[in-house]
Amino acid sequence: MRWERHTRIWIWTVLAVGSLIAGVSWLAPAIGDEPTIATGYWIAVHGVSPERPSCSSCHQQNGAGQPDVGIPRLAGLNSSYIAAQLEYFATGARHDPVMSPYAAMLTPVQRQAVADYFASLPVPEQPDLAQASAARVDRGRTLFLDGDYRTGLLSCSQCHGRTGLGVGDFSPQLAGQSADYVAQKLHQWQSGDPRDPKGSFMRAEASHLTQSEIAALAAFVSSLQGKETGKP
Repeated sequence: MRWERHTRIWIWTVLAVGSLIAGVSWLAPAIGDEPTIATGYWIAVHGVSPERPSCSSCHQQNGAGQPDVGIPRLAGLNSSYIAAQLEYFATGARHDPVMSPYAAMLTPVQRQAVADYFASLPVPEQPDLAQASAARVDRGRTLFLDGDYRTGLLSCSQCHGRTGLGVGDFSPQLAGQSADYVAQKLHQWQSGDPRDPKGSFMRAEASHLTQSEIAALAAFVSSLQGKETGKP
């Protein structure tokens, strides 16, 4: 009981900070200068070693990712967020059999350049994949905006914004992200894997979700495409 009380206090503290930051979320994220972005473009397209594929071979040159196989979109994400994830991969704080060795080959300056490049790209429109039912999307919308008091699920919009555009480097943009990728990460958190050093909050949230709710949330945020949610 003591652990639950402390966890709940910590969660509400995070939400309070998130709400405060959300008040300035309309500010454009800082992006590197043109030479840095040009360097990031070269690394993203050509790589730094013939032994490893370039970033664009998986995430594509326009940063759209590959929604059909769950490779995330990077275009338009916050530069600080991308750089932080690359650092986690490089240092072992986050592990992936593909990303970890690639990120470890990059210097901190190169990681920042790649992050600035992808952050500078416009968000591409995702191709229509298998369409989720209207009922599933509506269920995902309710969970995202309102949470579920019966299970203790807090609303995703508290941290990711009501339009899913994220809050600076505090939380990533989810709008228009691959549904397969979002579901994959929620399942990963639900399994108890924190994913990265900041993942304990998401692990707690994912523990409240059923499999059908994960599918609904993933379908909803994928459908947003950076648009308004349609609710006040």
